[in-house]
Amino acid sequence: MNSAKQSAKRLLAALALVAAGIGLAAPSQAQTLKAVRLTAGLSAPLYACAAPGDASRVFIVQQGGQIRVLKNGTLLATPFLSISTKIVISSEQGLLGLAFHPNYATNGLFYVSYTRTGDGASIVERYQVSANPDVANAGSGFVMIGPVAQPESNHNGGCIQFGPDGMLYYGLGDGGGGNDQHGAIGNGQLGTTLLGKMLRYDVDAPAPYIPASNPFTADPNVRDEIWDLGLRNPWRFSFDRVRGDMFIGDVGQSSREEIDFAPAGSGGRNWGWRCMEGTNCTGLSGCTCNAPALSLPIDTYTHSFGCSVTGGYIYRGCAIPALHGTYFYADYCSARIWSFTYDAVTGAKGPTIERTSELAPGLGQAINSITSFGEDGYGELLIVDGGGELYKITQVGQTDCNSNGIADVCDLAFGNSLDVNGNGVPDECDCATPLVYCSGKFTSSGCAPTISYSGYSSATLGSGFLVRATDCMNNKPGILLYGVNGQAGSPFQGGTLCVNSPIKRTPGVNSGGSPFPADDCSGVFSIDFNAYAVGSLGGNPLAALQLAGTVVNAQWWGRDPGYPAGFNSQLTNGIEFQVCP
Repeated sequence: MNSAKQSAKRLLAALALVAAGIGLAAPSQAQTLKAVRLTAGLSAPLYACAAPGDASRVFIVQQGGQIRVLKNGTLLATPFLSISTKIVISSEQGLLGLAFHPNYATNGLFYVSYTRTGDGASIVERYQVSANPDVANAGSGFVMIGPVAQPESNHNGGCIQFGPDGMLYYGLGDGGGGNDQHGAIGNGQLGTTLLGKMLRYDVDAPAPYIPASNPFTADPNVRDEIWDLGLRNPWRFSFDRVRGDMFIGDVGQSSREEIDFAPAGSGGRNWGWRCMEGTNCTGLSGCTCNAPALSLPIDTYTHSFGCSVTGGYIYRGCAIPALHGTYFYADYCSARIWSFTYDAVTGAKGPTIERTSELAPGLGQAINSITSFGEDGYGELLIVDGGGELYKITQVGQTDCNSNGIADVCDLAFGNSLDVNGNGVPDECDCATPLVYCSGKFTSSGCAPTISYSGYSSATLGSGFLVRATDCMNNKPGILLYGVNGQAGSPFQGGTLCVNSPIKRTPGVNSGGSPFPADDCSGVFSIDFNAYAVGSLGGNPLAALQLAGTVVNAQWWGRDPGYPAGFNSQLTNGIEFQVCP
């Protein structure tokens, strides 16, 4: 768990640095994008996210009660969690939300929201990962929140997210039906019910997990769990991972869909449902339309464009810097996708730009029913298609030279790849990967000397490329044979000469290892070939070793006094490498 914790800390630190650096650039909409399918074959997926500090996996929520794992591009067969026997499923019921504890790397805790079997009540349950990081402990479930009774089967909300304050936020719909007709003023405006609200919990505090800083704790007419009132069905909401601001996609009734915005840490808002639908007055009671106490959305659209908003995310990834600060959202019914920028300081909203055609994946694929957006471990945006597919928003022409599914700029930003020559290209893509070839020779003591390398062969660095031989006889002299005329495979001193003539030799070294009189395989030959190439280690290195593009072949040779005269040598296999910039 300690190594996982350290890896998570490194990734989160890199995320903060990337976000801070890119955040200085002026956001731009002049970007050519595309959606790339990451996986198919899912069953009614509703949400996708990454655990904090985890860049290798995406966790996908399936409505039927399973959480699947997409690990390094492969959909694992075994679900991370399956709770299908606990839930009831209908068009808007099922397993609806997933959130990982901010300290998941150390405590392994995560939370799911669902509608339970029997009565359809809303539940938030805590689980813990097992010893296998790809499988949760299914027996660790503990109900934290609920049951919250649901009078109808729709408008359950169910999205859960940890905010920048470490608190768990939980969005619940108004109880379903049309026009929020439960009670005299509807659930959205009724402070004594949790329905139609945004809720806030401190999961690290004792039950009932209510923070003292919640905005209505001193109001006897509003329940202490409530953060905001007046929501109809906040199906998907998110936090800006840089600023901490909240964006809510609240599903409308029959005429208008809305995106709500709240600055980081500002609760106590009333979003106006049921007397307002977006910016429209409904004529329904419960509040006064356009009253000063009500908060208005920052963006709306009519049902001529769709019928059910799917709230999204502010882009804060590393692969498309010009989109930093751009909010993406969609409509479930029409599968149309839009974006805009929003200045949280001035309240100025940029133009809404439709991205539907631009993000069409092609190749016979189509994004049809957008149930959610999500973020992977790099902050890149995901699109969840309820028909069974998961997509990622990418940039046309984006380079991925090592074909690992991660943009080169992200590999460099997060330390997955090195760029020691500073040319903006991952070192492994600057030139060919070293090749180990040929056959070594067993020593008289039964050792099998083997060549290896670490670091980066460079014409300019002057150090940092180690060519080693392990499993050698201890305390014997040796040299590295090398040449620039290709591979060989001819008999030599009872073994094989792997380097073509003419052959050069590096200065002699001793293998070290166990002290005399021991006779074993603890010896190691080693040389920093970059340092040798620039003359730092003596000898007479070939000038070609300082020219990018030169292909070098090398093989370690050492003494082996146990063989007869003429064969008293130990030989490794060979290595072929290219001198990189």
